[in-house]
Amino acid sequence: MDELESVRHLAAELLQQGERCARAGLLQQAEALMVQVWSMAEGCAPDLANSAAWEAALLLVQRQNYDGAAEWLGRVAAPPTGGSGLWPAGRQALMQLCRSRATTASAAAASSVRVLELQPFARRGRPLPDRPLLNVINLGHFTVIRGGTVLPHCPARKAISIFRYLLTRRHHRAHKEALMDLFWPDAHPRDAAHSLHVAVSALRRYLDPPGCSYLLLENGHYAIDPDALVEDDSISFDLLCNDAEKYWRSHDLPRAQQAYARALTCYQGDYDLDGLDLSWAAAERERLLVRYLAALDHLGQVLIAQGLFEQAIECYQRLLECDSYREDAHGQLMRCYMQLGRRSAAVQQYERCAALLAAELDLEPMPEIQDLYRLIVRTGERDVSEHAAKLRLSGAPESIERQMSLP
Repeated sequence: MDELESVRHLAAELLQQGERCARAGLLQQAEALMVQVWSMAEGCAPDLANSAAWEAALLLVQRQNYDGAAEWLGRVAAPPTGGSGLWPAGRQALMQLCRSRATTASAAAASSVRVLELQPFARRGRPLPDRPLLNVINLGHFTVIRGGTVLPHCPARKAISIFRYLLTRRHHRAHKEALMDLFWPDAHPRDAAHSLHVAVSALRRYLDPPGCSYLLLENGHYAIDPDALVEDDSISFDLLCNDAEKYWRSHDLPRAQQAYARALTCYQGDYDLDGLDLSWAAAERERLLVRYLAALDHLGQVLIAQGLFEQAIECYQRLLECDSYREDAHGQLMRCYMQLGRRSAAVQQYERCAALLAAELDLEPMPEIQDLYRLIVRTGERDVSEHAAKLRLSGAPESIERQMSLP
């Protein structure tokens, strides 16, 4: 690796480290890393320098340093093509800034801002309290970070359950009776209403800084205040997957690769149930896991299409760690090993797949995988590669399948 490529590689790693700091609520550390990336990459990696400037601007907006944000935006040639892991919180901060200036704008301009909100609550000219960024980690383990400070464990489990439920419906509101039925289904309505009041009071004491709140109650409906800066890693993961799937559907392989990699970096573990035994929490965990596995599969296919077999192997190994019965993933690993000339590894992969299916499900691998195995055993590598290229990849866009076919 030459010196220029080494600098580029280090800058890319620091950029990802800065994003992780930002998602953890360490905004000053994240900003320092973005400045370092920009200084390193300005002359040799304009795309990384552009991303660093963009993300530094978003961080400064969150910290309400608008002059500094404007200075960094002046260095941005265009928004990063692969999206930004800091965009969800940056978007909220920009929306709050726009709302705070709306009183001096025309009614039409104020209406345009509300189109972006996608929120059910009317603002009604209510003054905007100054609340620090609330960073919520749901993936891997549940943690709440307010203004860069990790909050202690909250003993009021129902209060936290209500908060996390509302987060899964960030752009919607929940009527108090619906919350009563969900969290106290067997209680008398009067008792359930009292329990809800107690839980919400405990939640406000836990989350809120003095003089303001992250929670709204309007016309009997509860919601996370849309004006509050609340960043949820599970929502960030969803938004990043949306970007990646957009590039996937348009067959833009380099951008799809970058966007899926960002999404997978955000997924640090399954949605933490933290003792939650409610159906909505289990459903959210399963939904996000399914999306994570799809992201791994799609990224693996994108990497194979570009001849990046070692990286594709890593994707499919991670997929099998979560779902060892995925025969298509076993087949993709066999194909990657053959492309790298590792025939014994391909045979061993098939044997692991066959043994697992036989022991756990009393089944044999699907015919396509068996055919591939027989070709590995009795024919040359070229024949194996040609046959493996014919395996249909479930969910892959047609043009990507064509790109994945080998000569």
